[in-house]
Amino acid sequence: MKQVKISLAGDLGSGKSTVGKVLEKQFGLRYYSTGTIQREIAEGMGMTPLQLNRYMETHPEIDQKIDDGLRALERAEAGLVIDSRMAWHFVPSSFAVYMMAAPLVAAARILAAGRANESFSTLEEAASSVAARRESEARRYKDMYGVDICDLENYDYVIDTSFVSPDTVAAHIAAHLQMFAAGESFARYEICPARLLPAGSEAGAPAFAESGGFFYIVSGADAVAQAISRGEPLVACSRCALEDAAAFARENCTEEKVESWVRRTGVTPAALPPFLQR
Repeated sequence: MKQVKISLAGDLGSGKSTVGKVLEKQFGLRYYSTGTIQREIAEGMGMTPLQLNRYMETHPEIDQKIDDGLRALERAEAGLVIDSRMAWHFVPSSFAVYMMAAPLVAAARILAAGRANESFSTLEEAASSVAARRESEARRYKDMYGVDICDLENYDYVIDTSFVSPDTVAAHIAAHLQMFAAGESFARYEICPARLLPAGSEAGAPAFAESGGFFYIVSGADAVAQAISRGEPLVACSRCALEDAAAFARENCTEEKVESWVRRTGVTPAALPPFLQR
């Protein structure tokens, strides 16, 4: 582990810095964070992180300086855990991890952190700022490098951190890194049960489709239920690229099906899509 490189990208508030420091301590890796660098720049310029993101849309020299630092890490011999939106792109030898979190969970974490340049009066204000920053970053990197940081297929492993501890997340990352290094196959996605909504068939291996930030079971509902009954905090899934995931969700994820799922598994969904909200 002391010679590996792990890149952590993900949603704002998904716990990248916390998990990165757990990995740093457990495996003797050096921790490198472009988020910390950006927050220091923002503070020095008297800006919030959102204001800096918008400023950087028309001042690419800041991104270029940060990204030059990332490029240099590809040649580094020491083991690294790199907390950065773009490390998967600039450090291609790294094990690329994406950490995702439910929007309100992520906003609550940012609110609780109480950073001086990230002060919000309400959870909704924090969630709005998170969404705006994410949109700004995605647009900036698309314009500069032609890459989509929101495309989860860019990453070797995607883990949902919404309802699991940082230690659990770090353990799952380490286990999947070992499988990856050994050339073993594994499901690319692990999702918290409370974020999986019933919509598809009972049979088959667990697979989901995503629409509007919600995750719908396309197949393997029985296997998902069994994983929940075993107390597994995360469910291993593959992703289905449906032609129209939104239409699939509206047609197949019904109020009755969700109520039946809750009775069957004991898991209440963390949130419901707008078409099921009263």
